[in-house]
Amino acid sequence: MQNIESRIRDLKEVAEKLSIKIEVANFNDQEFTIQSGYCKLNGKGLIILDKNLPQEEHLIVILNTLKKFDLDNIYVADWIREKIATDKTAGAQS
Repeated sequence: MQNIESRIRDLKEVAEKLSIKIEVANFNDQEFTIQSGYCKLNGKGLIILDKNLPQEEHLIVILNTLKKFDLDNIYVADWIREKIATDKTAGAQS
């Protein structure tokens, strides 16, 4: 099994192909509560990740964002496709 860093690298490559920028920021010093996740900024896709969260959380946030997009026409690592397919199947059963 791949390590977490290489999995995050795979996810970042897919996000890049979808023109989604990923930024890691320190949320501790903010005046208001910010949560990791996907948003649009000036019409461009952006995933903001809290640098204080573990890498496993970063992986989940990016993966959950990519699930919302059509990935059929771009190269996506097999493990990502399998994870998305498994999650969709699990969601359909509940």
